[in-house]
Amino acid sequence: MLKLNKKNLSSSIKKLSSGSVLVIGDIILDEFVTGSPERISREAPVIVLEHMSSEFALGGASNAAHNISSYKAKCYLVGIVGNDLYSKALETECMKNKIHPILEFDKSRPTTVKTRLLSTAHKHPTSTIIFKQQLLRLDRLSKELISPKIEEAIIRKVESTIEKVNCVLISDYDLGVCTNKLIKSIIQISNENNIPVIVDASHKFQRFKNAFLITPNQPDTETSVGFQILDMNSLIKAGKKLLNISKAKNILITRGSEGMALFKSTNPNEPFILPAFNASEVFDVTGAGDTVAGTIACGLSTKGELTTSCIIGNLAASIVVRKYGTAVTDIKELEEHLNLIL
Repeated sequence: MLKLNKKNLSSSIKKLSSGSVLVIGDIILDEFVTGSPERISREAPVIVLEHMSSEFALGGASNAAHNISSYKAKCYLVGIVGNDLYSKALETECMKNKIHPILEFDKSRPTTVKTRLLSTAHKHPTSTIIFKQQLLRLDRLSKELISPKIEEAIIRKVESTIEKVNCVLISDYDLGVCTNKLIKSIIQISNENNIPVIVDASHKFQRFKNAFLITPNQPDTETSVGFQILDMNSLIKAGKKLLNISKAKNILITRGSEGMALFKSTNPNEPFILPAFNASEVFDVTGAGDTVAGTIACGLSTKGELTTSCIIGNLAASIVVRKYGTAVTDIKELEEHLNLIL
């Protein structure tokens, strides 16, 4: 049975506000356009929506950054946007959420935007809740690798920002920003400055040699190692194999309702097993990986211990999965949830 020290965890949670993290990776802007269904169009057999509202939310690497800034920690966000109107919207969202955007403009690609068209349902006469149904999603993106010129520009931004932070988070959504050269340069620059690098990625883990921590989920781990995780023996086998593949110092396998397993290269045969705090209350796992990685990075940036940071990351994930969309939490909510489980 896992025993948690409530006093130490509470102290570590309070320290999150003193964190400082540099997030680098694929920035995504989520757009939500909501309309009220009026009639069937005469032009085609489709519903005509009357526009009600348009909202933006931070996704991808910027969602990880939002999770960090929600703790009132300092967060710098390095990534690419297009030369379009959405780049301004993304910058505005960052500033609104106390994130310091350090953006590189690339005329050859658009700002990555995922637009969701939502229709309101007719309100129930006895309820004040307005339900929304997603009709379609339109993605504006490029998966082409960034050019060497853009690559060098991002490396310079990392070099000029590294002294302001105590942890680096690479958020790779496979949209072309995290090239092999960029990853190698980020890890090298960070290690030279004794700053840990956290990686949130889904595949090709060998690219992240010498990173401090990689945080894959179980399905991505199983794909990488070539077999299913069915019990403790196969879990330990997978953790050891992924440590060998990645050459990272530590691996945290996030396992959904099964919790998490932390493998350290110094003692891979004895992983730290952390159960899920609320396996029966999951509504939406969207962005949970960003929350875990962002929270751990924030914890490590306060000189927190890795195991403690993972516990807090698990606690944060157990909160956001009970919310819809790319949600975040904060220090007050973490402490309230801690009091409920301990």
